[in-house]
Amino acid sequence: MFGILLACCLAPTPTITVESLCRDMVNLPGLCEYPSPPYETRQASSYDRASVSPDKDTWFANGDAGNFLRDEDHNGRKEHVMVDVKGPGVVVRYWSPNPAGITRFYIDGSDAPALEAKTVDLLGGKFAPFLPPVSESTSSGWSLYYPITYQKSLKVTVDDTDTPGGHMYYHIQYRTYDPSVVLEPFRIEEVKALRPDRQLAAIPALPMLGSSMVKATKLLPGADFAIDLKGPKVIEPLIVMVGNGQAKAQWDSPEAWHNILRSVRVLATFDGGLCVDAPLGDLFCTTIGLNPLQSLPAEVASNGTLVLNLPMPFKDSAHLVFRNEGEAIVDLRVATPTRPYVWTDRSMHFMAQWLCYDGKTRPMRDLEFLHTKGKGVYVGCNVGISNPVPDWWGEGDEKIYLDGESFPSTFGTGTEDFFGYGWSNPALFQHPYHFQSRCDGPGTKGHSCIGRWQILDRLPFEKQFRFDIELWHWADVQMAYSRTVYWYARPGSDGPKSDKGTEHLPRFIEGPKRVLGAQEGEECPVAEKTGGVAETQGFDNLSAGKQLWWRDAKVGDRLVLRIPVEAKGRYHVYGRFCFAVDYGIQRIRFGSIDRTLDFYDQLKWKTVDLGATDLAAGDNLFSVTIEGANARALPNHMFGLDYLMLVKD
Repeated sequence: MFGILLACCLAPTPTITVESLCRDMVNLPGLCEYPSPPYETRQASSYDRASVSPDKDTWFANGDAGNFLRDEDHNGRKEHVMVDVKGPGVVVRYWSPNPAGITRFYIDGSDAPALEAKTVDLLGGKFAPFLPPVSESTSSGWSLYYPITYQKSLKVTVDDTDTPGGHMYYHIQYRTYDPSVVLEPFRIEEVKALRPDRQLAAIPALPMLGSSMVKATKLLPGADFAIDLKGPKVIEPLIVMVGNGQAKAQWDSPEAWHNILRSVRVLATFDGGLCVDAPLGDLFCTTIGLNPLQSLPAEVASNGTLVLNLPMPFKDSAHLVFRNEGEAIVDLRVATPTRPYVWTDRSMHFMAQWLCYDGKTRPMRDLEFLHTKGKGVYVGCNVGISNPVPDWWGEGDEKIYLDGESFPSTFGTGTEDFFGYGWSNPALFQHPYHFQSRCDGPGTKGHSCIGRWQILDRLPFEKQFRFDIELWHWADVQMAYSRTVYWYARPGSDGPKSDKGTEHLPRFIEGPKRVLGAQEGEECPVAEKTGGVAETQGFDNLSAGKQLWWRDAKVGDRLVLRIPVEAKGRYHVYGRFCFAVDYGIQRIRFGSIDRTLDFYDQLKWKTVDLGATDLAAGDNLFSVTIEGANARALPNHMFGLDYLMLVKD
């Protein structure tokens, strides 16, 4: 496996430690140097083992939970084995959407675990020194990014006692080095002082930009704006400020954010080779419209400032072109701060490629993200989705083939899993390494923007790299699915494929309508909550497509909302509530209204006449108290409010 790499490892190399790898977690300048010593990055996961070959009907099998290598007995305790590999190596990522039981890391053949913790704490930022954002839950996905080193071998197990049947989903990524490389094995007592969470929490600050560093233009339709630089230097960061996009413009207006950011095309040539070809917005991780973001390599501000912190080195020359393929005049300012750079035989050019599929979701297929030849390192991607229905679009697994593998050494369990969240959760989140900065809803209908950076868990390749994600939608519909991929490559490697952005302008998807005069439940401020979780839940048949959803509360718990009233007076009050088999009996009080309602039924929404009451101008308190549950109901005591309607008597 390491025949190609062995010659690179003959010279003595420093011992790799947890401390040195923690520095690697935020070392963006190091991305443009091919790793030394070299390594391979692979993934163990719970993917459906029926997926054995593209020519089999089971290639898109979806039973992706509870699939372990084997079970072992440890002093009468059954442990599920997730990883069993030879070293030297290092674990770089551990993810699950339903963490359960106790996870144990057995290092270098020891019968005693070097690391042992409740899985939910280990992945949820509650087990020192793995603190947020190193370990954190984001939209139903639990992730740990921390180097766990081993010299001879690694075995990772979980005694999945909290999940009946052992149906836990998991990903564990790890690097493997040549046997001659020395790694200092992980010892929990020696790493507690290391705090990469502090480094990750600090998003890079923008450099001071003098007026001479910023080049401005009013970019006319059909025109190019070019910037030329002489090397050897590295651009770090690339900053673009767009001044005239209108967030509230009509959908088909050329000046709408989503049209401007897709219509301005960025092409970058480094040392004579095309290295970047992508729409402006997609290149900066704001795929459909302007979606504010703070991540380690990319930032998007609500005023139209776009920042890409990934270094772009060049030996002799850089030629950047901003091409306006749209119909609006674009007010553009570009900053390319540079620093000196020493080009070596390990130096690589920054690469970025954009592709867009616009078509039917059947038959299922492996959708190309990146197929390239040469020597390089894959570092991240983002996805822009235009989904016409609330049904989930991302059931598909990622598949990554390194250097001509016949079967992917990275085989995942779902698109949202690859991007670090879970259960198709539409809640927005931001993290240094992954994000969901847009999801219109209800459900996953409309436009979505997600992304993931692979810094500690980047994937080097010597000859070729193939990365696909299954197009696996619950429904048979027409949808658009754009992909922007980032990698670094040695000179002479393949450049990006071209796919013009203006041929794939975002399509309009009509959102849910609002009931005129309704007080939306999900928009009412929570004044008090004694238990449970109050959040927004999406359904296509609701006013504004959403409801207030109160879950995981107990009998006696109370939720109080602030209901604004414009003028003092007497009002007749109507409420549109959710009824379902796991909803409770609730006491509702609002002004002089005091009603107890049983919300048990098959799933439906009903408008209930609550009666009349006098209300004061300003905020009035609407309280819901759990009193019990119907004898036929599942004992979850949930409550859902689509809206209230106040009609003045």
